[in-house]
Amino acid sequence: MGARHIERLYKKMITFQNTPGNERTIDPRVRAELFEAIMDDLEVLVKKIKRCKKGTRESQDLALQIRNLLLKEVQVIIDEYVLSQKNGTLEQWKEMYGDIKYYIKNFYCYRAESIFKSNPSISSACGFYEGEE
Repeated sequence: MGARHIERLYKKMITFQNTPGNERTIDPRVRAELFEAIMDDLEVLVKKIKRCKKGTRESQDLALQIRNLLLKEVQVIIDEYVLSQKNGTLEQWKEMYGDIKYYIKNFYCYRAESIFKSNPSISSACGFYEGEE
């Protein structure tokens, strides 16, 4: 599928309802298609990275692509959380996904993983990469 296709789906996913407040919602069909595209791409990339020699430029590039896909999925989940707060459907969101803290923590970890690995004092100062709470 590719990153461009995933970005197009992401942009189409949030829609406006014709209500007095013009509420934004997630189009469930587009969300499902987006999830499927991300998972399909992840599956291909994981197979490729398993065949690569560790530490090579190719394996690093594949790892970055995997991290970006995971970041996009977490971003979508957080977007759903924000919209569910605004639309009064937060309890439904919590039943599906659980605690938002987990997703926020992973969002920042995926975005800054290379920075934290190169300077562990940053990660300890921020509280990331700690054991399970």
